[in-house]
Amino acid sequence: MQVLADKFLVPPKAISVPLKFQIQGIKYADLSDQEKIEFEEEFADPITGEFPEEIGSEALNEWLFNIDTVDKVIAHLMQNGIKIEGGDKLGKTIIFAKSHNHALFIAERFDIQYPQYKGDFIRVIDYKETYKYDLLNKFKEPSKYPQIAVSVDMLDTGIDVPEVCNLVFFKRVRSKAKFWQMVGRGTRLCKNLIGEGSDKKEFLIFDFCENLKYFSANPAEACKRI
Repeated sequence: MQVLADKFLVPPKAISVPLKFQIQGIKYADLSDQEKIEFEEEFADPITGEFPEEIGSEALNEWLFNIDTVDKVIAHLMQNGIKIEGGDKLGKTIIFAKSHNHALFIAERFDIQYPQYKGDFIRVIDYKETYKYDLLNKFKEPSKYPQIAVSVDMLDTGIDVPEVCNLVFFKRVRSKAKFWQMVGRGTRLCKNLIGEGSDKKEFLIFDFCENLKYFSANPAEACKRI
């Protein structure tokens, strides 16, 4: 892998995700006992108590983007993402959201979960935001917030922020070229990112929607496609 050997890019690392994102739907019979309990609580008719034997991908899509799911995604990022400043602060992060409303919901849930960071720590940066370019310029500044940018399309390609060390795929991507371009947002070198004398050596990919599985991709292959 010549680009890595020449130290032009840093390698990606995929982090295992504890949530079950089954793109084709959920079958009750395939679930564990605990998952069956959660399934019944989520989908049972409040009057009859009956629930479907199978949930298709469209209904599942709504389930995956509910409060519990979003909260788990945020918590997983905050616990496992690369930290900077001696491990005290989450490094610059891009969350790729499904839609503008989804992005707003993620930011809202973050502020509720982490009220100590409420304000500018996380911001939606997409084409529907009035001050998107001002926010983008601030995101590019290492010492300024936002620390987490939640975006729909706007940060997928052509944006170079070397400090980005966490990428969260909270959407399905079906263009292979676009997927690798999105991965490329994390590959830029950055000196002293973790702390003085500690450079950026890798970046993390949190893939919550099985994009790597869909493309049968090894994250290390990303650098061959950027």
